[in-house]
Amino acid sequence: MKKKGILIVALALLAVAGLVIYQNRFAYYKPEEVLTQDEFVENFEETEALEEIDGLERTGINGHSPEEKILDTMHQMTHQKIVATDKWGAIPMTTGNIGEIDSIIAGSKKIRSPEVKNQLLQIIAKWENGDFSEADKDHNYIWKLQKGNLGKARGLLSKEEELLFIEEWFIEGKALKEAKK
Repeated sequence: MKKKGILIVALALLAVAGLVIYQNRFAYYKPEEVLTQDEFVENFEETEALEEIDGLERTGINGHSPEEKILDTMHQMTHQKIVATDKWGAIPMTTGNIGEIDSIIAGSKKIRSPEVKNQLLQIIAKWENGDFSEADKDHNYIWKLQKGNLGKARGLLSKEEELLFIEEWFIEGKALKEAKK
């Protein structure tokens, strides 16, 4: 009888562990409140808190960059907004960076097809309007173009989570440390 009780407890623990793993790896996350672009600009851009890390020149990207570099830049920009188990690198989603990547894509002759270029420009147009409601879908579109296999977005960060991400990656300098590796 004692073995049966131990077995039941073990199965219950496995079920709970499975649920936790599912929620952390696969469940889609939709927060109640997200950080708006106006709040981001007011709290970070206008205060020049991101001055050291703002601008795409540190990434080496320009109008002659290959598609791979353009996609990597956009991919890293989405990291500020999305929930994913794995994230490598981050570039702040500043007004300036959005405008720069828009100009680079618009003038690029290195994008694989007109359809992909158009889709990237549509993504940027949403971002320029402060619409990040589909940043997870934008991330996954870019991620698929890059043939990603780890780090698929499964939702959007809440306002608090994004603020923590900004603090860790941009204010405390994790993004700069990663870029130097």
